[in-house]
Amino acid sequence: MRWSPPWLIVCASFLFATMGVCVKLASAQYSAGEIVLYRGLTGAVMMLGLARWQGTTVARRVPAMHFWRSAAGVVSLVLWFYAIGNLPLATAMTLNYMSSVWMALFLIGGAIAAGGARVDGRLIATVLVGFAGVALILRPTIEQQQLWHGRDCSRA
Repeated sequence: MRWSPPWLIVCASFLFATMGVCVKLASAQYSAGEIVLYRGLTGAVMMLGLARWQGTTVARRVPAMHFWRSAAGVVSLVLWFYAIGNLPLATAMTLNYMSSVWMALFLIGGAIAAGGARVDGRLIATVLVGFAGVALILRPTIEQQQLWHGRDCSRA
């Protein structure tokens, strides 16, 4: 059976939502680091099994680059799971889906800090409208005691 791209997107979205719920439930008993460890071990076993089944290897030519990419990914995942465990699930997911807006903000801030070419005001306005849109449409809520957890889940 061949899956069409729209169904793959629907399936991936369902699985990500399911993962968020499972992380929220597991965070009552496990730390974010433990959840990332179990998720990583499961994924590694599946990848190794698939590679063996296809007759390939998981070894790469540039292991140092893969190490640093993996380290950044693990840190990001721990912070995201920490946010899911300590914030309302809808708020944590909202902050996660804002990653493209955060990335634009960081790029604009980097361009300003580097003193390069002048940043167009329309670009800054677009990013601000993106933040306002998220605030108006999704209305994420962060209670006073949850401010620290909200700061940790902005992954780039």
